Amino acid sequence: MPVKPQDDQSDELANRIIASMTDLAGALGRLNDLIAQHLGIAQTDLLCLHVLNRAGASTAGALASRLGRTTGAVTHMIDRLEKAGYVRRQPDPHDRRRVLVEAWAPGLERIASFYEGLDARSRRLMATFDGDQLAAIHAFLLGSYESAAEECDHLIR
Repeated sequence: MPVKPQDDQSDELANRIIASMTDLAGALGRLNDLIAQHLGIAQTDLLCLHVLNRAGASTAGALASRLGRTTGAVTHMIDRLEKAGYVRRQPDPHDRRRVLVEAWAPGLERIASFYEGLDARSRRLMATFDGDQLAAIHAFLLGSYESAAEECDHLIR
């Protein structure tokens, strides 16, 4: 059941937060698109690299599930990214029949350089909040991520 704010002021603030989240998602999408263009890769390729960077080595099937793409499309993406020097295929140390894909450090360093300005500005902004506020922001962001991931799962079904 959705949680309804208790008064008009809370409702207005909730509306402004939701609108700001939409604006942020759009700005980050645009940023990622521009970075992908500079790198000569597709935006989905960049998303794949973000997933590998955060989650670690993965099989093509697990990446396909995480990205909402077919295994064939992900295999072609991995081929492109490997050729461009962004990923490496490695045998799974626990199962010789499987191959793991991992982000390659030199490629990640190229990508990271495009986010340095955003990182610095975000850290300056975070410095204006106290520890309790940062903890609340972090909890909100984690909950929002989980909600978005749940919505993705719902749309896939």
